[in-house]
Order: sequence, then C-alpha cells, then structure tokens
Amino acid sequence: MTPAEAALIARSVLSCPSSITLRVDEPTPSLDEAGYEVTTDVHGVPVFTAAQDSALHVGAQAGAEGVVEVASGLGAPSSRERGLGLVMRGRLARRGTGCECCGSPRALVAVDLTEVTLLRGSLAVEIDLDEFRDRRHVLNPGYLQRTAEHANEAHELELRTALASTFGLPLRTLLAASLRTVDPLGVEVAWLDEAGAHTQRLDFPRPVSSPQELGTALRSHLHAGLC
Repeated sequence: MTPAEAALIARSVLSCPSSITLRVDEPTPSLDEAGYEVTTDVHGVPVFTAAQDSALHVGAQAGAEGVVEVASGLGAPSSRERGLGLVMRGRLARRGTGCECCGSPRALVAVDLTEVTLLRGSLAVEIDLDEFRDRRHVLNPGYLQRTAEHANEAHELELRTALASTFGLPLRTLLAASLRTVDPLGVEVAWLDEAGAHTQRLDFPRPVSSPQELGTALRSHLHAGLC
C-alpha cells in the first residue's frame, strides 16, 4: 500500500465514521458520545460537527489537545471496510457553525493534526500528513457515501419531489426515493412507486472536483433544499 493509497483510505474513514471516541487533555477519561459527524475540507483538516454543549466543543474553546478514535462506517455493515479504524492527534479549535437546515445549529470543531494512524486489524499504518491533506482525496469514497446517506436521512421528501419532477411522475405515487450512489460524474437514484422499484443514472454536465461543486450539482439536478 502506497502512502497515497493509505491516505485515501484514512480520509475515507474520517469522512464516514460509524462511531467516534474522544479523549481531551490526557489522562482525562475518554468520552463516548453519539452525534458527531465528520467532514473534511480541501486541505485535509478533519472538522467535526457537534452540539454546542458537547465535550468536543468545550475542549475546542479551551484549545485542548485531543485524541480522536474513529471506527469505520464504510461500506455495508458486514464489509471488510467496517474493520478499519483511525487514531488522530492534535489541538482542537472552533471553526464556526455548521448546517442549520436539519435542526439546531451545531458547532464546527477542527483538529489541527500532528499525527494520523490507520488501523487495519493488528496493523498500524502511520499516515503522511501531506498526503492526508492532498486535494486529490477530498471527494473520497467515504465522503461520497456520507453525502448519499445524509440526503436519504434528512431530505427524503425533497428527493421524492425532485424525482417526480425529473421523470414526470405524480408525486403522490412515489412511496420512497433515495440516492443509491454518488460519484464525481453523477448519481444513481432509486424510487418506489405503485409499479415497483426503479433505478436511474443521472450524469452531471461536467465532473465535479470539490464538495462545493458536488453540492451545487446535487441541488441543481435534484432539489434546491439539499445541503
């Protein structure tokens, strides 16, 4: 596995966690908290969204050193990718406020990294930080998976409205709608109506290369309410 391949896998785990464990200012006991989500900006800095009263946000306000352990949410629950893990060390820092369209405002907290380790079973792979921050990895498989999952979890009604409009279907006949896959070239959508289950590929006019371009393409092709 090359440094670039290892960095891509690590970025994917970071972007698509199944759980996160936080330790702030060792030897403080670890705090297992639900409700953290992770995005990664174009420079490869891990950014977490967290409740304003969470331990992560409190630690960031104090400029604390943090150790964050991430269990992979990549792939299906039984896939090999779910056995991956990530350990990141660095200083916590507040980075503003996250998305407000899906509930109460959440704090954005970054980890200014000094060390990243990818865990594959008993194997620990030290990740080159320059590779980890490489712009090539911004639309990694984990980020794309979480984009689809977020749309399906938070915007199912908007998806049904969009697909009804796109394919000329009566909205009342759509029982469900989802994004099956997202990639830089387009999306595969699925819906269920009275005639059964359907899938269709929708290609973007041009490949996207950043989260901002991806968001714009999804809103343009599917629904302005997507975030």
